[in-house]
Amino acid sequence: MSVCSFCKQNYEIPRGITVIQKDATARYYCSSKCIKNAEMGRDNKKVKWVTKVEDTAETEAKKEA
Repeated sequence: MSVCSFCKQNYEIPRGITVIQKDATARYYCSSKCIKNAEMGRDNKKVKWVTKVEDTAETEAKKEA
């Protein structure tokens, strides 16, 4: 499974898009929405629709307790 470079979400390989840059680094995107926001230079921490990794870990811990 790959992880999106913008929203840090896991996704299956045939679903997303892999962009190879001129310096031979690969960027993985799960959707066109992530590609467009990354190209516009938006910070993924300030976008409301991106699920925060810490928030999801905390809510899962609360559900288990």
